[in-house]
Amino acid sequence: MSRPPAAPVDTIVDAASCARSDKTLRRHYTAADLPRLGEAGVPASSGAIDASFRFSVLDGHPAIDGTLHGTVVLACQRCMRPVPVAVDEDFQVIVVREERSDEPGGYEPVIADPARLDLRWLTEEQALLALPLVPMHESQDCAAPAQAASGDCERQPDADGKADDDSVRQQPFQHLRDMMRRS
Repeated sequence: MSRPPAAPVDTIVDAASCARSDKTLRRHYTAADLPRLGEAGVPASSGAIDASFRFSVLDGHPAIDGTLHGTVVLACQRCMRPVPVAVDEDFQVIVVREERSDEPGGYEPVIADPARLDLRWLTEEQALLALPLVPMHESQDCAAPAQAASGDCERQPDADGKADDDSVRQQPFQHLRDMMRRS
């Protein structure tokens, strides 16, 4: 993971101190609080995420067992209408100053200053990882025509049963074999 950018003081916690006291913190973030979700297609006015962070010490480093729960809205890649996407993610991270190859099993290293860990940034990182690569409605809920969803680009005949010139299925490589034989 990359290093977190500078953040407002109210989002910063001392992860080392929280880990020594086995503290659990809960935060609520709207989509507007997490600007990089907007870059991923989540409108600022849509959705919220509740985050829980349980701190502990693991191999002398602060470790966090966290959960994210909430819903955000993305654009369906079939019909381009809004689709609510559930964000239910469990994660385990260990806060280190520099990445090593021998991190404890199951924990993802987060390179940050343990005395100044930005929970909003961590929530944003984990939420981005939890979002689907291609958000879509369930097929029965999608407004896209069945042909577009199936990838069939052939046009249907019009009302009098005739197909116009554009209705011919496009086959860009149909003459490739003949061209290759000639050369």
